[in-house]
Amino acid sequence: MHLTRVPMSTSNLSIGMYVGMLDRPWLETPFLFQGFLIKDRTELEQLQSYCSQVYVEIERGKLTEAQIIAMAAGKAVRILGPDEAEPGKPGWLHRIVFRMGVGRFLSARKRKQSACYEITSTVRREAPLAKAAYEKCVISHRRIFERTRRSGRVDTARVIRAVTPLIQSILRNPNAMAWTVFSGKRSGKPYSRAVATSVLSVMFGRHLGIDRQGLQDLAVGGLLLDIGNVAVPDEILAAAGAITHDEYEQVPYHVQAGVDILHRSEDISPTIFEMVNYHHERYDGSGYPHGMRGSAIPAYGRIAAIVDCYDAMTTKSSYSPALAAYDAARELNDIRNRQFSAEVVQQFLHTIGMFPTGTVVELSDGSAGLVLEQNPVNLLQPKVLLLKKPSGEMNKRPKVLNSQEWKGSGIWISKGHEHGAFGINPMEYFN
Repeated sequence: MHLTRVPMSTSNLSIGMYVGMLDRPWLETPFLFQGFLIKDRTELEQLQSYCSQVYVEIERGKLTEAQIIAMAAGKAVRILGPDEAEPGKPGWLHRIVFRMGVGRFLSARKRKQSACYEITSTVRREAPLAKAAYEKCVISHRRIFERTRRSGRVDTARVIRAVTPLIQSILRNPNAMAWTVFSGKRSGKPYSRAVATSVLSVMFGRHLGIDRQGLQDLAVGGLLLDIGNVAVPDEILAAAGAITHDEYEQVPYHVQAGVDILHRSEDISPTIFEMVNYHHERYDGSGYPHGMRGSAIPAYGRIAAIVDCYDAMTTKSSYSPALAAYDAARELNDIRNRQFSAEVVQQFLHTIGMFPTGTVVELSDGSAGLVLEQNPVNLLQPKVLLLKKPSGEMNKRPKVLNSQEWKGSGIWISKGHEHGAFGINPMEYFN
């Protein structure tokens, strides 16, 4: 009989198997996707630590049916996994970034398979610096936008000066800048999507290990994604409700207008052009203005596209309410391999976390709190400041739930909420 799904003890699992079902809810595990291919030993060991048995889907994995059945029975089968590269061959991180098309922008240490950029500052120490860098960049962007409207070109040196403090802060500790951006969405103060996309682009690049020049390009490109809006009538940009069909037809023009502005400007790198020109293209060819698809979309264009889309999802506009960060992450997961490749979605979600720093979360026991920092080992178990008790009372002495406290607690994050839920103001704790 031809089997499609085989029950498997996790002690018999192997790299290359496709896991379709667990013996516990997916949200109780660190795995982003409901169904995934085991790609390296880290994922294999995580599965073994969380589950006793899983179900392996034969057709979707890289092993043969005979190999899977033999291993399910406890028989030894020699398999060379993706992370068992032959001497001189690149390992898992090297392959991921080259498949995404950003390999040539890796820093030297990443080419040697070393660790990510190190965190050199605490969130507490970095918080005022991140906030100052963000607010200064918001002001600078407004001036850059107005100067561009008048002159028809970008003052590149001014843009680089504006984004440099952002980059420096993100390199020291990205959690502080993430808190600044996500809290800013609900602070009641003017929110700059341009600065947010600049920040998210650099955070993504930092996660991928892109070198310092590449991070600067990401920051500049993120800030200038919609610079072509200087050519779109103000009444369309400031519309409080639905716009007419004729007005909607003018919106895609901002991409070409932005490219034209960059052509008239000095010292604009090709990668910045990629971000502006392709940030509305989609993996399945449904985007605009070129209708490009798949790997034909340049790497920086793919980074810009998912960053811009995610920030739009989580920002309130006249067209739609803001999604909670967790709901936006789930929506990105739902449209993977359609609007964005699965690999880009996965790496982006690893960058920001399923529950980004500064967001309000509710736990399975009814308590609630704020995410303080991401946990790079388990995205579903970040460091959380517990502010609300299961009874509904606020904690007079908030407790921090870190990676050690998660173990054996029997609780998990059940839901991510919008800022302001349960009367929790993230900026009160950030300051």
